[in-house]
Amino acid sequence: MGKIKKNINGYILAGGKSSRMGTDKGLMLYKGKEIVKYSMEQLQPIVDKVVIVSNNMEYEKLGVEVIPDLIKDIGPAGGIYSALDHSDVNLNFIVSCDMPFITKEAINFIIENTSSSQITLPCQHGQLEPLFGVYSKTCLVQWLTLINQGCIKIKDLASNFDLRTINIDDNELFHPTFFTNINTKEDFLKAFHAE
Repeated sequence: MGKIKKNINGYILAGGKSSRMGTDKGLMLYKGKEIVKYSMEQLQPIVDKVVIVSNNMEYEKLGVEVIPDLIKDIGPAGGIYSALDHSDVNLNFIVSCDMPFITKEAINFIIENTSSSQITLPCQHGQLEPLFGVYSKTCLVQWLTLINQGCIKIKDLASNFDLRTINIDDNELFHPTFFTNINTKEDFLKAFHAE
């Protein structure tokens, strides 16, 4: 029997230059495993397919499809556009490659709370988390228009769509270090020693 189609894809954004890290952070090893694999393993049971958005084809060694950024050098805005352009389904879970502490339970929670809105994002202590949420393919055309107008900050982009925010302040699925980003070697050491 084949896998039941869930009509949602998972995209991991790994297109950053990691200039502050000095190396491709998604491929840095933690406990003998690439950081990006933690996101892959949490997404795989929940989505139809996992795709990595990166200009570094070395990610192909992880056994998933890798697509390049269609619009380079504008950060995650270009990665999300590339994901939406590539996707063959309406709903797409987008996550950054450098969040090793995310869980499938939390991903599922966001997906289950996605209504008919175009974008669904968690909000923690008043801060939107734009790289852990659901983006609809219906955003594609306007997303590109906004980028062409010079709007490349994700929060600014998201505010132009039918956006649903979910307050997760008291949600036990989202522990204090859940959204830890690994941007520097100091972040890397601090995050993994704080576990």
